[in-house]
Amino acid sequence: MNGDPTVPRGRGRRGAGPNIGPGPIPAAGPGMGAGGWRGPGGIGPGGGQYRRSVLEVAILSSLAEADSHGYDLVEQIESLASNLVCVDSGTMYRMLREMEQQRLVTSSWQTPEAGPSRRVYAVTDEGIEALHLMAKSLAQRASIMKRLADGAVRIVEEVRRAAE
Repeated sequence: MNGDPTVPRGRGRRGAGPNIGPGPIPAAGPGMGAGGWRGPGGIGPGGGQYRRSVLEVAILSSLAEADSHGYDLVEQIESLASNLVCVDSGTMYRMLREMEQQRLVTSSWQTPEAGPSRRVYAVTDEGIEALHLMAKSLAQRASIMKRLADGAVRIVEEVRRAAE
């Protein structure tokens, strides 16, 4: 994976478009599975690149507030983004290792007075800059998604009025 946060990720380097629905929707109606809306290929919220992007922002945001170890980060992210992604400790540690290789985070061993040593992660200046870029991109996507959702609602209302 490219470590340069200024270069968009994804196919064709045009961005990491999630290509899936915008969050939880009640599980009823066409295109919806038991867990809510499903996008192309049966992927719903929390899958693929969308999941990764949400996790990256949540990890960097959490570490920007305070240094932490992986298990605590899992709990923090569940409270930050629980409706968007599910995260387990294996995924968390893989992502932290990748982010460390990209120099977005650093880690060091901490030996508490009681209990085993644990690796504590901290965000770097590069990580703060990447978070800034991710936040700008996320805000832009949110604006576009809002515009798309508002347009869809308006069209549905028009169609329903015309059918009356």
